[in-house]
Amino acid sequence: MTKKLETKGRADNIDQLVSKRLKMRRMMLGLSQHDLGKAVNVSIQQVQKYEKATNRISSGKLHAFAKFLKVPVNYFFDQSELNNNPIGTIFAEDQEKYEVESKGMVSEKEIVTLVKAFIEIKSPQVRKKFVDLMKAVNSAD
Repeated sequence: MTKKLETKGRADNIDQLVSKRLKMRRMMLGLSQHDLGKAVNVSIQQVQKYEKATNRISSGKLHAFAKFLKVPVNYFFDQSELNNNPIGTIFAEDQEKYEVESKGMVSEKEIVTLVKAFIEIKSPQVRKKFVDLMKAVNSAD
């Protein structure tokens, strides 16, 4: 018996990943939810729902977000899954087309790695201590 694919209802893990990466990229670029919504013609409330995975993002909107945020569409998905999936190569895009100038000596890959690790910290107290540590290290330079 084959299992029916669920296409409606609550956001699944992939929807949540896409939402987190949308928010992370917006914040990395220093954009507000208003800026992002205006760029793709949706309300601030809709951007909030997308970023919280309350509403799923259509493929058309995801493409618009990717174009505005200067990332390939596959940026929003777990790269390890795409690399092991032949369909991932069909939608692969030229990564060089989306290169962004990094601030100082920090690469975008380092920023993404740091933000991903931060997002995975469950404890608000630990996240606060981490932010405090980063500020202390920065002020020591």
